[in-house]
Amino acid sequence: MVYSASLHRMVLYGGSTPVDAGTKVAYELNDTWEYIGVRWIQRFPANNPGRRSAHVMVYDSNRNRVLLFGGRAGTAAFNDTWVYENNDWKKIVTPNAPPARFLAGATFDPIRDRFIIFGGNEFSADLKTTPALFDTWEFDGTTWTQQGGTGPSVNKPILVYDAARDQTLMLGLNDKSETLMYQYDPAATSWKQLTPSLLPTCANEGVAVYDSTNQKVFYTGGVCATSTGAEENLEWDGTTWTKIDVLVPSGDIFGAAGAFDANRSQVVLFGGIDITGVTRSSTFVFTNPLWFDLSLSGTDPAPRSLFTFVTDPVNSAIWMFGGIDNQQTFGDFWKYQNGHWQEFFSGAEPVDCTYPLATYDTERKTMVLMCATSATHEFDGSAWKAITGLKEAPPVHRFGMMVYDQNLKKTVFFGGFNENYFDQTWTWDGTVWVRVKKDPPPPRALAAMWYDPTLKKTVLYGGLGRQTSDGRLVRFADMWTFDGTAWTELKPAGATPGPRYGPQVTVDPRTNKVVLFGGLRVDTSDTGVQTQVYADDTWEWDGTAWTKIESALVPPARENAGLSFDPIRNELVMFSGYAGAYHADTWTYTNGAWRQRIENVTSRRRSTR
Repeated sequence: MVYSASLHRMVLYGGSTPVDAGTKVAYELNDTWEYIGVRWIQRFPANNPGRRSAHVMVYDSNRNRVLLFGGRAGTAAFNDTWVYENNDWKKIVTPNAPPARFLAGATFDPIRDRFIIFGGNEFSADLKTTPALFDTWEFDGTTWTQQGGTGPSVNKPILVYDAARDQTLMLGLNDKSETLMYQYDPAATSWKQLTPSLLPTCANEGVAVYDSTNQKVFYTGGVCATSTGAEENLEWDGTTWTKIDVLVPSGDIFGAAGAFDANRSQVVLFGGIDITGVTRSSTFVFTNPLWFDLSLSGTDPAPRSLFTFVTDPVNSAIWMFGGIDNQQTFGDFWKYQNGHWQEFFSGAEPVDCTYPLATYDTERKTMVLMCATSATHEFDGSAWKAITGLKEAPPVHRFGMMVYDQNLKKTVFFGGFNENYFDQTWTWDGTVWVRVKKDPPPPRALAAMWYDPTLKKTVLYGGLGRQTSDGRLVRFADMWTFDGTAWTELKPAGATPGPRYGPQVTVDPRTNKVVLFGGLRVDTSDTGVQTQVYADDTWEWDGTAWTKIESALVPPARENAGLSFDPIRNELVMFSGYAGAYHADTWTYTNGAWRQRIENVTSRRRSTR
């Protein structure tokens, strides 16, 4: 992440997610974000450097552009150079380039007009080790040139340009994880070690930026095997490091992206890992002596999955409740109306409501919501009502499915998971839950379920479960219809979306067709090997057959997002979801085409490291 003076905002690119529980993979990202002081805005440039993490970025203040070099994706390391300007990325083909590397240190020297990098790591030929590099390279806008020979043995280097003193400084680690500090001598193409009486406790994955307001270098964070400096905040005046007494700390976070916002005179940190090992999606800003967590003041809902997202045609709104991310379970309640978010407080929102399901009862003009505990609530557009005194209710569950059947004039619930998968069907008429036992589909969770206006029945597709209670795990691709008394398997002709679970699905009232997007899909190779992947494909169902839709612009893959109809703008809306990281984008769908709503995004970027 760097601050762009020409854009007056931060620019952040890529990063890495934690290991995903579904696919057992950590994902490098290829997303571009801009932070405008109150929120993050995701950009979708025509070109980008591809998925990567551990790369370096600097702001070329002489040409008003962002430069990027290197990084890694899996076991591939890069040595390419990219520029971000005019809202697009462009690769710079250089006559010469440093060896591929990741975790290098980098800064920009505006006086000498040089992009400087030092060290980092590379992959060994057998990919078993990641040897450290100790070389110095400079980019003059056209090509890279190595400066001097082997430099000091500094691991995890952090470079920062001290503009007040026209010095390039480096912090890093020796082989004992002790902090080292150096100053670059460009005339001698060498590094001079500095030994002030005080140094940051540990420079491993900390952040150093130049604060142009007080003309000092600011350092924060870092972690070592035997100690932590994650709460350390220090300033360098050219001679001495001085600790800052911070009234409100940022928390034990290391490995974050950081830069100084000269327009707002504040240090900005995003992401990283806390001391417990949890990857964070928080944005912190520092104005001496306070760190402030922007996640506490968002004007839009935070990224999440497994939340409710229900159209209310009476109030011309979409209601969103709850959800999860990798840090918390949400209990907030939001109204999306005419392209804008507003947090809604009625004073009686459901509490301790995990994995909520919701649908809109058009007959009684109320939203029905059920929690994982099977606690049932209703919302009439202004007030919540908790339903008490129920004699029966669905079992405690996660990942079930629930829709309102306009033909039956009842809410239908099916499936879910709690140590095993359920095949139970229940209906709700506003007074009682009643179980329907005849001919259920195999037990499953996270299926697509909707009321089909063409068939005039509730329809179920796909999901994750078992054919029998003790059978093997199955990714389903079957379809079933429910008429109020029993389920019947439906076997459409032609191609289907295939085995998947957690897709986004809703009915488009403009066409009466069902729109299904993404989910976790199972792909089978020519040799029969099955791979589970996050999907970004779109399908429509017309009551008879599935049709795959090709759109010029496609949202990033995801599962367990919200997809519903905006009755004011007359368009389908998709928000958030998960694909190794939590999305923060909003998309609309009309006439087979997806479009991103640029300015209507959350105040927090998805979780990365």
